[in-house]
Amino acid sequence: MNAGQKTEYSLNDLMELIKRANRNKILHPMPSEEVNRLRVRKYRDPQNEETTELPESLKALLAYDCNLTNTRGQNVFADVLDRIDEHGVIHSDTPDIDAYYGNYMDQGGKSMEELAPIWENDPRLPALIRIIHPGDQRIFLYVTERDDVGEYPVARIERFEFWMAESSLIEYLYRIFTDDEDSKPEWEARKKANEKRDKTLLGMKSLHDDLYAKLKEFDD
Repeated sequence: MNAGQKTEYSLNDLMELIKRANRNKILHPMPSEEVNRLRVRKYRDPQNEETTELPESLKALLAYDCNLTNTRGQNVFADVLDRIDEHGVIHSDTPDIDAYYGNYMDQGGKSMEELAPIWENDPRLPALIRIIHPGDQRIFLYVTERDDVGEYPVARIERFEFWMAESSLIEYLYRIFTDDEDSKPEWEARKKANEKRDKTLLGMKSLHDDLYAKLKEFDD
């Protein structure tokens, strides 16, 4: 490595990239006092009201333009904004709706409510905060523990597969706004550390045991 060569891709770098690539002609920054009061649910269980901090990247991006538009013209944070309650708390999403429609369960004669929970619903499971994605996969902030730069990892779901895909929103948005699929050494190191830290939680991400019995009751 040459002297002075940069090895870290930081939040500041992401913000510079976003500012160059953002299609919005008029920005809609969220007021700083609003950003500062925001909290996020820590767990997916709707009965557990414990909250925690937002990732630093999400704070900065909302303060810059809460209507940030991706390369396909979609509002990246549309679901985040829809899930903020009157107390400034962002509520968790559920992967059940994606599994239900993505696997054509709606054609099987049972409503989603009759099949729920489709995914495991252990109360220890972290909150999932949806990020609007231009592809078929579903993208979520995986609210486990913030790393040493204040970020949560990013998880992906496709049909019945769940995996930790990116080290943070920084890595995910870099890839979306540059179409660069190459990872960076610091991102790989952070992702591996997150996977090791969250191994038990990731192992719990599976279909609910009772789902199979319910599926057998589908009308022919």
